[in-house]
Amino acid sequence: MKKCFFALLCCFQLSFSQNTEHLDVVLKQLKFKKSEIDLEHFNEKILPYDKQKSVLVIPKYASEVTVDYFVLDAYIVVVDNSTGKIICKFVEPNAWTSDAVMLTSVSIDTGLYVLNKTTRAFGVRVSYTGSSRPNPFSETNLSLYIIDKSSLKPVLKNYTTSRSNGEWDTNCAGEFEDSNSTFEIDKIQNHNFNTIIVKTKKVTTISTPTNDDCVTKETIKKENSKLLFNGKEYKETR
Repeated sequence: MKKCFFALLCCFQLSFSQNTEHLDVVLKQLKFKKSEIDLEHFNEKILPYDKQKSVLVIPKYASEVTVDYFVLDAYIVVVDNSTGKIICKFVEPNAWTSDAVMLTSVSIDTGLYVLNKTTRAFGVRVSYTGSSRPNPFSETNLSLYIIDKSSLKPVLKNYTTSRSNGEWDTNCAGEFEDSNSTFEIDKIQNHNFNTIIVKTKKVTTISTPTNDDCVTKETIKKENSKLLFNGKEYKETR
């Protein structure tokens, strides 16, 4: 049993060290202490389309931390994989708050966000979950960033790609709505950047108690919208 536990511990430590390969070097450049960082939500990933670079998402505490409340500054950093040297970064003060609606995850999205022939973006997804049982809530927001020479620029800010919310009696009766969006890159351009087609599926669920049963009815609605680049960032139009 001890050998098994030790093996699992080693695997966990190895996995953790791989995910934090450049963290110490980057923190030294930023002049941060590790104790100032929310390590639970720290993330690092090699860019698959430019394997000489990695993205680090460093959540830095911007407030005192309590059991159910904290605020984080977001440091989005691109580094040289061979040296760990910072190539560019973007800082958003007070970017993420965790309170009754809890911050549950921060992840790096390296999907095919090809915005023109020479520009590909990467994303940062941030998810939240509410703590109310009769009024459940969850949400994921996506931000996109591009490397422009020695600068890191946000081109899409906190776009909600999924949301689930509702109200019920915690037994049966209630109404819920789930919304999920996917992106498709169009060839049509605005200010030399491709239009992003957003395809959204919304499912409304109504539950009604009937005798000794709970009857559920679903209604599905699909809609499309567009994200157009205005020369600085993407904005939604329908």
